Amino acid sequence: MAGSRPAITVYKQPLFRYKQQPGRTKRIHAGYSPFVCSTFTCKKTKQAAYYSMISISTITKKEERQLLVLYWIGYLVLFSFIQGFAAHDISTAFYNEVFSLPPKLVFVWLVTGPLMNRWFFAKRFGIFFLFYAMLLVVFAILLRLVDNYIILTYFLTHWSKQALLSTSPLVYNLVKLQFVVTIPFCFRLFQYWTREEQRAQAIQSEKLQAELHALQSQFHPHFMFNVLNSLYAKILTKSDDAADMLLRISSLLRFTVYEANGKTIQLEQELNYLRHYIALQELRFGSRVEVCFTVTGNTAGKMIEPFLILPFIENAFKYCLNNEEEEGWITIYVFVNEEQLSIQVENSLSKTEKADNTEDQQGFGIAHVQKRLELLYPGNYSLKLTPGKESFFVSLKLPLHAAC
Repeated sequence: MAGSRPAITVYKQPLFRYKQQPGRTKRIHAGYSPFVCSTFTCKKTKQAAYYSMISISTITKKEERQLLVLYWIGYLVLFSFIQGFAAHDISTAFYNEVFSLPPKLVFVWLVTGPLMNRWFFAKRFGIFFLFYAMLLVVFAILLRLVDNYIILTYFLTHWSKQALLSTSPLVYNLVKLQFVVTIPFCFRLFQYWTREEQRAQAIQSEKLQAELHALQSQFHPHFMFNVLNSLYAKILTKSDDAADMLLRISSLLRFTVYEANGKTIQLEQELNYLRHYIALQELRFGSRVEVCFTVTGNTAGKMIEPFLILPFIENAFKYCLNNEEEEGWITIYVFVNEEQLSIQVENSLSKTEKADNTEDQQGFGIAHVQKRLELLYPGNYSLKLTPGKESFFVSLKLPLHAAC
C-alpha cells in the first residue's frame, strides 16, 4: 500500500513505559535521524579513492613494464619537442634523445632498483644519497661523452665541441638526470608505501580475527555461569521456564559455534541471536527488567560482521541491574535504511552506578568492538557513548554489506 509505514518487529513492548517516560521515548525515536549523511558520503568517496590508489601496489610485472615503456615514450616525445621546436628541427632533437637514452635508462634502473631496495627501503638514507650523488656525477659525465663523441660527431657536426667537464653542459645533464629519475622514483616509493600499508592492515586484521576467535571460544563464561545457576534453580522448582532457557542456550551455542564463523553473516541471523540473548536474560531476571527491542526497515539480503551489536546490549544488562532487588529498563532500537544500519541502546543505571557517577560504562567487549569498527569501517562509522545521571545511551551507525 503506497505511503504505508515500514513494518515494525517488536520483541517486547511495555506501552506504559512510553507514557511514564515520554522524554526518553522522544530521545530514542523523535531524536533519531536516518543514517543518510553527506559526511558519510564524503568519507565513502575518500575511502574509494584510497583503495584505488592501493591497487597500484598490486600491478603485475608486465603492467609495470608497460607503464615504464609509456613513460619513456612520453619523455622522448616531450624533450624532442622542447629542444627541436625552437630550432625547427624536431627529428634531429629526437635522434639526440634516442642516442642519449641508454645511459639514462641504466641510471634510472640503478636508482629505483638496487639503490632503493638495498638502502632507501632499509632506511639507510645516508648511504643511499651518497651513492645517488656518485651515480649522478658519473652518468652526467657519461652523457657528456655521448654528446661529444656521438651526437656532435655524427649529427650536429656544425656545433662546436666543449670541454668534457665544461660547467654549463655538465649542470644541464645533472638537472636532466634529476628530472628523468623523479617520476620513477616517486612511483617506486608510492608502491612501497601502499604495500607496507596493506601488510600492516593484514597483520592488524589477523590479530583482531584471533582476538575475535578467542572471544567467541570463551562464550562469555561469567554470563553462562549465571544462566546455568538460574536454570538449575528453575529445574529444582519444576518451573516451566527451564525448558525454554535450555532451548535458548542451545540456540546461542549453535550460533556461536557454527553460524558466526564467517567474515560476515546475515543481519537477520545477528538479530535473532540478540532476541535469544534478550529472552534468556529476561527468563533469568524475570519482571525485574523491562526490555523494548524494536527493529524497523527491511533486513532481508543485508550482511554484517558478527558480534558487533551484542557487547552494547551486554553492557546494558550489566549496568542496569546490580543486585537481586533492583529493577531497570532497556530500550533497543534498530533501524535499517537501504545499505546503512543505526543502533540505539539506552539503559537505566543501577543505584551503584548512579552513586559512582559512572562516565565510562565500557568493558573489554566494547573496547574490542571499537577496534573492530576502526579496522572494518575506517572513517566510515559513528559511535557515540553518552552517559547521563539516570541512564546510559549508545548510538552506532555503520554501512551494511549486500548479500552475494
